[in-house]
Amino acid sequence: MWRITWLLLAPLLLLGQAEARAILGIDLGSVYMKVALVQSGSPLEIVTNLHSKRKTEQMILFDGKDQQRFYGADADALLARKAASTPTSMSVMLGREEQHPAVKVLAERYLPVTPYYNETRLGLSVQLGKKETDPIYTPEELVAMVLQHAVDISTAYAAEQGHASMLPPKDIVITVPSFATQRERMALLDAAALVDLNVLLLIDDNTAAALQYSMDKTFADATNEHSEDQWILFYNVGATSVQATLVHFYSYLQPQKYGKPKRVPTAEVVAKAWDATAGGLALDHVLVEHLANAFEQQNPQMQGLRENVRAMTKLRIQANKIKHVLSANADIPITLDALHNDAPLQQHMTRAELETLAAPLIQRAVQPALDCLKRANKTIADLTAVELIGGGMRVPAIQSGLQAALGVEELGLHMNSDESMALGAAFAGANHSTAFRVRHIGLVDVCPFAYQVTLTDLNPDKKADEWKKQTTMFKSFGKLGIKKTITFTHEADCLCQLDYAEDAEHVGLLPEGTERSLVEYSITGIADFATKMKEKGAPKVSLQFELTASGIAHLVKAEASVEETYMAQEEIEVDDEEAATEEEAAEPAKDKAENAASGKDEASESTSENKDAEKADETDKKTEDDKNKEKSKDKKPKAKPKKRITVEKEKTRIIKETLTVTARNKGKVQPLTPELMEASRAKLAALAEKDKLRILREETRNKLESYIYKIKNTIQDVEGIKEVATEEQLQECMDLALAAQEWMDDDGYGADIASMEQKYTTVSDPFEKILFRYKEKEARPAAVAALQKQLTDIEKLMENWSTSKPQVTEAERAEVLEEVELVKKWLAEKESEQSSKQPHEEPAFTSAEVPKMIRTAEKKILLLSKKPKPKPPKKEKNETKAENETATEGESSESSADGSAEQPVDEKPSEDAGEPKADSTEADPSDEL
Repeated sequence: MWRITWLLLAPLLLLGQAEARAILGIDLGSVYMKVALVQSGSPLEIVTNLHSKRKTEQMILFDGKDQQRFYGADADALLARKAASTPTSMSVMLGREEQHPAVKVLAERYLPVTPYYNETRLGLSVQLGKKETDPIYTPEELVAMVLQHAVDISTAYAAEQGHASMLPPKDIVITVPSFATQRERMALLDAAALVDLNVLLLIDDNTAAALQYSMDKTFADATNEHSEDQWILFYNVGATSVQATLVHFYSYLQPQKYGKPKRVPTAEVVAKAWDATAGGLALDHVLVEHLANAFEQQNPQMQGLRENVRAMTKLRIQANKIKHVLSANADIPITLDALHNDAPLQQHMTRAELETLAAPLIQRAVQPALDCLKRANKTIADLTAVELIGGGMRVPAIQSGLQAALGVEELGLHMNSDESMALGAAFAGANHSTAFRVRHIGLVDVCPFAYQVTLTDLNPDKKADEWKKQTTMFKSFGKLGIKKTITFTHEADCLCQLDYAEDAEHVGLLPEGTERSLVEYSITGIADFATKMKEKGAPKVSLQFELTASGIAHLVKAEASVEETYMAQEEIEVDDEEAATEEEAAEPAKDKAENAASGKDEASESTSENKDAEKADETDKKTEDDKNKEKSKDKKPKAKPKKRITVEKEKTRIIKETLTVTARNKGKVQPLTPELMEASRAKLAALAEKDKLRILREETRNKLESYIYKIKNTIQDVEGIKEVATEEQLQECMDLALAAQEWMDDDGYGADIASMEQKYTTVSDPFEKILFRYKEKEARPAAVAALQKQLTDIEKLMENWSTSKPQVTEAERAEVLEEVELVKKWLAEKESEQSSKQPHEEPAFTSAEVPKMIRTAEKKILLLSKKPKPKPPKKEKNETKAENETATEGESSESSADGSAEQPVDEKPSEDAGEPKADSTEADPSDEL
C-alpha cells in the first residue's frame, strides 16, 4: 500500500524547499486534455488555457512549409479546412501497431491523419501528406508536444494568478486507461522524456477519480470509532472507451508516536473492467454514418463523399454537436451548406432517433459495469453507490441503459465528470513529491494482467536435456508497487523472459491485439561464478522483479550465491580448574591466619578498654566458636576463576556476486532507442525555435499595426496635438503610417523581424517627438512649480536651523543657500530660453531634468541633518575635590559647636563581620598552662 495524502486547506500544502517546482496532474484523454496544478500556498486547481477554457483539444495543426504549430482551440478552428495537417487522438497510437483494434478504428471513423508501421522506427508513424518529402512524426513526438503545451499553459496560468516566479513544472502525473498495457505505458514515459518531464506516476483514470472522491471524507461512523465501509462503482464513459472500477473505501486507526491514534481513510481498488472501443467517438461515428447515408439518399447521383476528407471532417464536427444538443433537447435541425460538390445536407433529428441508432452501442457500453461486479464477486446490493464520470455520461440513453442493466433507481452524479481525473492525478503527485506535506489517505491499486517468467539456458547444450522453468510472477489483479524474488539452483548462464500470462481465474483480460512477449533478459556471470566456486556446490540464483506503482514490471536485481563452510579461530571463556585447585588448598591456612589476627585484636582491645568491657552486657559477648560458626554460615560459595582460550569452530558464510543483465524488448513495436530519442529531441527543439520566432514575428507585426492605428487616431481625435506640431509635421507622420500600412498588406505579412522593426522605427520616431512635446506641455510647468516650492522650503529650513540646530554652522548653511541660488539661476536661464521657442520646436529643457537640479542641495541637507549636537563641557577633577573638602570642613565646625562630635570610623570592613566577638575579660587559654 502506498500512502496518498490530501490537503484540505491551502496553508497545509507546504514546500520543503524554496526552489521546489509545482506539480501537474494531466488527464491525457484521446480528444480533450485537462490539467490540474498544485503549488505552494494554493489549493488544487484546474488550469485554464490561453482561451480561458478548462479543457484543451488534443490536436496539433502543422501549418505551412515551416511547420508552424497551433494547439487546442487554434487548431480546432482550422480543422475543417486543414484536416490533413491536423493529427488527433495521438495517445491512442502509443505503443500499438497498425492492426491493433483501437488503431484500425481511427481510419474507420474517417480521421484524416492515420498512422502506419515504420520499419525504421519499429513502431507507428504519422506522415502529414502523401509526398515522400512531407514531414513524418512518431506518436511519442506528438504526445511530447501536447505535454509541453500543458506545461506552457500552466506556467502562463500561474503568472496570471500572481505566481509569476513559478518555474515551469517538470514533475507530472499522467492518467492512463485501466487497460493500458506495459508497452503503451512505456511509450508514454518515452514521450515525457523527450521534453525532459519527470513522470512521478502513471495512474488509472478511475483510480485518480476515486482519490478525488475521497479527498474530504473519513469513512468513519459518526456515532463511534469504527470504520464505515463504502463500495463505490466508478463508471467512466470516455471518448474512446468505457471503464468500470469497483473501489472499497474504509478507514483504520494508525498509531502515532505521540498522542491518540489517527484515522486514515483508504481507497482499495478491487476489480476493473472495460470496453476499449465503445465510447463517445463510437456514438459520433454512428451519427456520421447516418448523416452520410442521408446525404447520399438526397443526392444519389453524387459519389465519393466518404473519400472527401474535408466533407467527412464537417460531418464528424456536426455529429459531435448533435450528440451534445440532443443530450439536453428533444430535437435539432441539421443544415450543412456545400457539404460535397456544393450540395447541402438538410436533416432533422430527434432524441428518439438517436437512441434507436445507439441501442447496440448502449448494450456494449453497460457490459463493463456487469463484468466488474462479477470479477469482484459482488452484486448490486453490495454497492453503496454508482458514480458516473467522463464526458459521455451526459447522454441520457447511456444513463437509462446503465440503470436498467444494474437495476438501480438512482445514479451518483456527485463529482465533476470532466475534471475529477486531473485533480486526482495532481493530488497523487503532491503525495509522491517530498516537497509537500499533507494528510494521509491510503490507496491500494491493482494490475489486471498476470505476468509470468520463463527461464532457459542462454547457451543450451544440445547433448544435455533441455533446462526450463516457468512460474507466474504477478497474478491478475495483484497489488501495484510490490517486489517478488524467485530463486533457483543453476550452473550456467540463463535467459529470462518476462511475458503476459493467461490467468485461469480471469480468462481473456488481455486487450485484443496485445503481444504477450515483453522483455528478454540475458543473465550472464552464473557459469563463471559456478566454476570459481566449484568445490562449494552449485550456486543459488536470485532474481528480484518489481511491479511498479505505474504498472510496469521489470527485473530489478540478479545475483548468485553459494554457502561456504570454514574453520575459524575464536576466543571463548572457560573455568580455570588448575587455579581453582590451588586456591582451595590455600583456603584453610588463610582462615587460620585470620582467626589468629582476630584474637590478637580482641586482646588489645580488652587491655585498653577494660572499664568499658566490664560495663558491657554479658549477652552481647561472643565466643570464638560462635564467631567461627557465624563466619562459616555467612560465607558464600566463591565463583570459580575463568580464563580465555582460543579454539577452532566450524562456521558458514554466504558468498554473493552480482550478475550482468542485458535487457532486450520483444515484440513488433519497440521503445525508442537512445539514438531515436536524440533525433526526436533535436526535431522538437527545431520546431520550438520556429515557434519562438513565429511568436516574436507576430508580436512585432502587431506592434507595428497598433502604432499605425495609434498615429491615425491621435491626429484625428486628441485635442491639443496640433498645438505642438505643424501641419507639415502631422502630414508627414500620417503619410508614413499610410505607407507602412500599405507595405504590411503587400510585402509586410511575410517580412522578417528585422524588416518590421526597421519599419516601426521609421514610423514611430517622428511621431514620438510630437507626443513628447504634447506631454511636456503640461509636465514641464508642473515640474518647475514643484522645484520652486522646494527651493522656498529649503530657504525657510536654513533660517530655522540657525536657532534649532546650532551645530550647523553659518558657513554650512551659506553653502546650501549658495546651491539654491545656482538652481534659481539655471531655472531662470532655461525658462528664458524656452520662452523664445515655438511649441512645435524641441524644448529648451524637459520635465525630467528639473528634479535633478536640486539633488546636490538635498544631499548636503541630508548630511547636515545627521550632524550631532555638541556634548556639554565636563568639570575638572581638582575642582570637584576642592569643593568636597570645603563642604567637609564646614560640617566639622558645625559639629564641634554643638559639642557632639563623633569619633572617626574606620570604613574598612572587618574580616570577622557577622561572627560573635569574645569578651575582652576572658583569659587566654595559654596563660593557664
